[in-house]
Amino acid sequence: MPARSELTPALRERICELHSAVHWGYKRIHNRYPWISLSTIRYTIKKEHERRAGVTKPRSGRPKKLDATDK
Repeated sequence: MPARSELTPALRERICELHSAVHWGYKRIHNRYPWISLSTIRYTIKKEHERRAGVTKPRSGRPKKLDATDK
């Protein structure tokens, strides 16, 4: 099975909003968005406080080598 792309910032924000403001549980959010797994919903809510303004954290590891167009 191919790897899936990450959630969009708007969708992450909506999931966390449903959990905190509307007090929906993981399963109820999953029923609303069935293509997102329960573990992804749990992880998104758990890690939301580490994100700054909903921006995705940079990946770890060595940066890629710059080519002529990137310089």
